[in-house]
Amino acid sequence: MLKGTYVEKQYYKVLQTFLVPILVRCKLRPNQVSALGFGLSVAAGLAFLVQPFWGGVLVLLAGLVDTLDGSLARSTGQARNAGAFLDSVLDRYSEFFIYLGIWGYFWRKGASEPLLSLLMLCILFGSLMVSYTRARAEGLGQKCLVGLLQRGERVILLGLGGIANPAFNKLSRLPFSASAEDAFLMVILFVLAVGTNLTALWRFWHVLKALYLESASEPAPGIKP
Repeated sequence: MLKGTYVEKQYYKVLQTFLVPILVRCKLRPNQVSALGFGLSVAAGLAFLVQPFWGGVLVLLAGLVDTLDGSLARSTGQARNAGAFLDSVLDRYSEFFIYLGIWGYFWRKGASEPLLSLLMLCILFGSLMVSYTRARAEGLGQKCLVGLLQRGERVILLGLGGIANPAFNKLSRLPFSASAEDAFLMVILFVLAVGTNLTALWRFWHVLKALYLESASEPAPGIKP
């Protein structure tokens, strides 16, 4: 949703102007920044296990760091396929540890029902399929940036969900409100479960249609164009 938009361009402009020079002065390499982002994601998962507020804060911080490695690589001429591959793999594991921490939070509170586990599985599968459809499409020479819940949007939703959850829990304890502790975080998880899979299906249809149009425009075998 934000990919390729004015908002994204301005965001990366801010990174290049203010944060990337700091990393250069610290003599950090892109792979080191990727590893730092992964470490923050693991810490976010552990924080979610104890207190979603700090989990949300660390998720947003990890997301910020995760966007810095690519900016640093481009600014210093260190962009390599190996680094991009490392970053992509670490991103998938980062999400796994974050969602594992969220599941552990509900389990610790005695709310780890089968429905919650199914919800988490849908989120994990949807997130993987969003990444897979793009990677497979690009391997076939097709651009694939459509969809609502790419990684950036997922990070924002998780971060805001964790940060806002304690405040909504306090509201749920007021005399005039129904008891709905952690309802806000559950709503975020439901949005992620549905949104990631819809995004993956959207990408699937978008690329499939483009490939069929491409094959239809190609001359038949043995016929000169």
